[in-house]
Amino acid sequence: MPAYTYKGRQGLIFKKNCIFVQTIPHSKTPKTMLVITEQQKTARKNIFMNLLAELGYKSIIDFQNAHSLVADGLAGINTYNALYQRLLKVVDLQNFAGNFYKETYTKRQIIWHHSAGWDDARGMYDWWRQDGAYHVATAIGIVDAGTVFRGYDEQFWAHHIGMQHPLNVLRNQQSVAVEICNWGALTETPEGLKTWAGAIVPKNKAIELNYKGIKYYETYTDAEIESLKRWTLLNALRFDIPVAYREADMWAVSKNGIEGVAGIYTHNSFISWKSDVSPQPKLIAMAKKLKDYER
Repeated sequence: MPAYTYKGRQGLIFKKNCIFVQTIPHSKTPKTMLVITEQQKTARKNIFMNLLAELGYKSIIDFQNAHSLVADGLAGINTYNALYQRLLKVVDLQNFAGNFYKETYTKRQIIWHHSAGWDDARGMYDWWRQDGAYHVATAIGIVDAGTVFRGYDEQFWAHHIGMQHPLNVLRNQQSVAVEICNWGALTETPEGLKTWAGAIVPKNKAIELNYKGIKYYETYTDAEIESLKRWTLLNALRFDIPVAYREADMWAVSKNGIEGVAGIYTHNSFISWKSDVSPQPKLIAMAKKLKDYER
């Protein structure tokens, strides 16, 4: 197996000595979540009920009964965790403790990355455990088949943005982040489409985008996009984060993103030379439909 080096993470490692430290109140006690009931008129409730409906459940109590939960119609953290596992079938990694900050902050942003590496989330987390960078990671990795790997609960945090900006640490603390395991930018050569590490990506797994001066990117699979959608919606309802697609905030440096305006962003939203995630039509189509779940 090739050695693991993640280009996106190298950018963060290089910048780690430039991180501005900003201290704000926090709690090391795991937080729950605000309870959802069917009587509420909120976007959180609507997302929750729409996800239940897709699974064939007509009510919170129906879902609770089916999953051996207290059937009280109150969707708190236990009901959320059951839905999270049902939708994502997540693989919780047991060996990543000590590689993130077990501190909780109010979450305001969901940030999408791709790893610029192999289709191997386990390998990604193994690399982060031994790369020498202190607490640089994302909570989630998604592989081509759509399998979701979790290094730590999203209520906690690690560095994943790497801005040279006074708000860098706060943005990391107040966001939840995911890596799609994907090479990202590709270079056209006589041998084929090459990754930065020299691996060849078949042309049928690439897409022509001409984004940020780069013609080809590795394609995100349908399964990855579906898992990303579900994960995004789950975290939006847990942390009360709006999901409306704002194109101007997604694909170039965003003042809203840097200043902490709540919503969904990408790594592009914070650093101009980053190209993750790339603006692929299927990904954008999914992002535009997220708002439907709030209705």
